[in-house]
Amino acid sequence: MYRFCAFDLDGTLVYTIEDIAFALNWALEKHGFPVLSEREVQAIVGYSTGYMCREALPEDAREAHWKAVHADYTAYYNAHCCDRSYPYHGVLRTLHRLKDAGVRMAVVSNKPHRETTRVVQTLFPRDTFSMVLGMMEKFEKKPAPEPLEFVLNYLGVEKEDAVYVGDSDVDVAFARNTGIDCISCTWGYRSRNCLIESGASRLIDDFEELLGLLL
Repeated sequence: MYRFCAFDLDGTLVYTIEDIAFALNWALEKHGFPVLSEREVQAIVGYSTGYMCREALPEDAREAHWKAVHADYTAYYNAHCCDRSYPYHGVLRTLHRLKDAGVRMAVVSNKPHRETTRVVQTLFPRDTFSMVLGMMEKFEKKPAPEPLEFVLNYLGVEKEDAVYVGDSDVDVAFARNTGIDCISCTWGYRSRNCLIESGASRLIDDFEELLGLLL
């Protein structure tokens, strides 16, 4: 039994792609660039919002315009991050059961910290998580292990007692680099094949399957 479970946010706990894509396309249109489909946005989500905004631009415009697009994306998304977003089926019920069973939980995301905390505070009951950590300048972004190592150290959790749950190849590498186990979700923003190719060894197709793996 794991005593601690850390989660990715976008594509793992919460369906967020509509709000992300809407904000990104709003910023792209404002600067006169073509918009992207949700599938195209999914392919560039997960590394950082700066990376996403840069990759969303035509290649010859990236260096000159990505910072302005990123600034407008951030401003719009901060005001509309939960307009269409919601926890996936079974998430709230499962988290409640895990907490009742004594499993401590955290969110560790590459979404900027302010946006991460706002989504969590809006969509989840208070005190569901022992810690919520989004991307901050003082840490390398995942898959570098620093954010998750900070959370484990702060909460006094041994690595053998911890597991990370995410939906992407970045998350698989993040857990591996940190030295903890990983569970990969197939309903998120990467395909099953992508997860397997990245080295995922335990995949789940429904969030409530976590109960059988963690308890």
